[in-house]
Amino acid sequence: MPPVPGDEGLRRTLTLPPVTDSPRSARRFIVDALHGRVDPDLIDTVLLLVTELVTNVVMHAGTDATVDLRYDATGLAITVSDRHPTTLGGVSTAAGSDWLTTPDEATGGGQTRKIDNLRENGRGLALVDALATAWGTEHDRTGKKVWFRLDLPVEGAGHRGDRLEAPVRPPRRPAADLQRPARLLAPGLAATLSAEDEVRELLTQLIDALPRATAGLVRRAGQAKNTAEVVAAVGPTGAERDARRLPLESRDGIVGDLLLWSRPRPLATGPGDGSGDEAGDGAGCGDGSEDGADERIAMVTRWMALTLGGANLRRAEERRIGMLSFLAEASDLLAGSLDTERSLALLARLPVPRLARWCAVYLLREDGAVKLAAVGHVDEAEAADLSDWAGDPVGPLAAQVRATLGDTVRIATINGAPTVITAMRARRRVLGVVALGRAMGNSFAADEIELFADLARRAAFAVDNARLFRQQVEVAGALQAGLLPPRLPSIDGIELGSSYRAARAGLEVGGDFFDLVPNPDGGWTIIIGDVCGKGAEAANVTGVARAVLRLLVGQRNNLPDIMMDLNRALRDAGHPGPTGQGRFCTLAAAELRPPGELTTACLEDGTATSAVAPTVPERVVSICMAGHPLPVVVRADGTAMFVAEPGTLLGVLDDDDVAFPQARVALTAGDALVLYTDGVVEARRGQELFGDERLLTAVRGCVGMSAQGIADQVRAAAERFAGGRLRDDVAVVVARIPG
Repeated sequence: MPPVPGDEGLRRTLTLPPVTDSPRSARRFIVDALHGRVDPDLIDTVLLLVTELVTNVVMHAGTDATVDLRYDATGLAITVSDRHPTTLGGVSTAAGSDWLTTPDEATGGGQTRKIDNLRENGRGLALVDALATAWGTEHDRTGKKVWFRLDLPVEGAGHRGDRLEAPVRPPRRPAADLQRPARLLAPGLAATLSAEDEVRELLTQLIDALPRATAGLVRRAGQAKNTAEVVAAVGPTGAERDARRLPLESRDGIVGDLLLWSRPRPLATGPGDGSGDEAGDGAGCGDGSEDGADERIAMVTRWMALTLGGANLRRAEERRIGMLSFLAEASDLLAGSLDTERSLALLARLPVPRLARWCAVYLLREDGAVKLAAVGHVDEAEAADLSDWAGDPVGPLAAQVRATLGDTVRIATINGAPTVITAMRARRRVLGVVALGRAMGNSFAADEIELFADLARRAAFAVDNARLFRQQVEVAGALQAGLLPPRLPSIDGIELGSSYRAARAGLEVGGDFFDLVPNPDGGWTIIIGDVCGKGAEAANVTGVARAVLRLLVGQRNNLPDIMMDLNRALRDAGHPGPTGQGRFCTLAAAELRPPGELTTACLEDGTATSAVAPTVPERVVSICMAGHPLPVVVRADGTAMFVAEPGTLLGVLDDDDVAFPQARVALTAGDALVLYTDGVVEARRGQELFGDERLLTAVRGCVGMSAQGIADQVRAAAERFAGGRLRDDVAVVVARIPG
């Protein structure tokens, strides 16, 4: 330990046995040594720290405690040591136990003894760190030492050469006359301590000041109903009936009580005194004839009441903030999941162990039955047993759960343990029930029940949102499946491939569609389109367009006439949707002629081919456009080009204002026709679009691939360019001549 500057001053040492009265003896030792030498505020700090450190030795080491005090003109240095070789924190009682095993150096064994009302809970070093100018610890084979230093200002001190002259001290009274000064905590010290530490020091001072007091205890209302929490205890407390009880009353009412135990009064010897009985009720602690004891007790109880009243307000506010924080975090977790099973699993685990020992979540089925959906338990090994017990349809919990369907919150005792059950209500519907349970004797506080009910309400909306989302996904999936062919047909001499992705898959029905329709002459027509808008309105227009196209294609082969009839159908049936937009769509149709048909094809460069012989593996494709992006033909040698001519979109203009030009393209072995929607070329990366040139480049890289490989490659290229965040639906259909 660092030496105290100067060699003059005071040094005293005291060794105390490991008994409950040792902290009190250490306090008397400090007062005897320092009273009249230093400021009373400094004595308060020394008393508090020495009490905590000696309590540490008695409680955790179980050996003699030695207090070494050194004082000179500049400060105090105090060391508290024990004789146990284990490092700090290495020796302690079992959790919740008052029994301590003390090592016996002579036998190598130990002695077990009971420690009453001397719980320190590790506060000593924290207080030393907060209050001391400097402190430290030392460990060796003989034991441990904790030292601390408190500096004090020196007024009027001068120097004699290199030595510091000590200040003039008042004459000291005889040790037998020393008493603790009639004062409470110094303001600076009180501001540093917690409410519990402050009450503990006030109680210790009060026991010091009352000559016949042997013990004291301060308690306040516990968290659970009808329970009490011990705030501080000093000395060997006895039965409550033997103590003097004083209520701690603040402006907000009774915040706790103070119990004082004392030695019996001595027998009266004076003539005429009829008080020869011993006072076993502790009344001697409040005898006004004993140096104003009643006044001191009243002053201390008022201070304790104010301290605990403020602490209760802080605890209530901290509790309220903690509950709000818990609800906010729970809401975020529940709202972050749109999966019903995951939401229910989260709900079963969120209250455990903060609110309860176990939690069971039930769902109300369509037939009115209640089904166990999820459980949570503080001990995972007991979760299976909890599930069996909670899921028993004739068990005690199931009966309470069914009864709660018509209530908001139900409080019950099941198998002797408190249980709170609340219905999950959202949008005027009961979705299920949540039950919380605790161990016997741990009842739920009113604010905890309110917190649980609020959690159940929030969980109900999260579960209902997940249910609605699941229904929306199912509806969107069913509609989307109805707007696309269930499978691609098998066409002799043609290899087909397709790829589709809705920008908001599972949430909305995509506006892109495609279909393959058989022709009356044995050929096939590929249809790909893009309807304005999304969701139900787009699905409605898509359904109309597909139905009309299937009907018209099945009747005749003239694609421009088919486009004209579809334009009339969409225009005549059209009306503004919810967004104010009319019904219209773009469309590309490619008619695959039957194999071996003798015809003259107009190629994309405008030249004409000779009659196609039946033995040549060549197909003539007629293409008609209605406001749709132009298809791409990729040849077997890697050449890629756009084909056909733009046309007018469908469902907007009158017959005289529309044009649907038709072009013919010949495909030979290894050639492929790629049809796509604008979601491909309009895939965006920042302000840059995927565009036509990147599309041609992607298609050129598909030489030798199958039709399905080309379709997947084109869609993947657009997705990679957009970083996986496509803003529009994408549909790709490929027809390829094997070779």
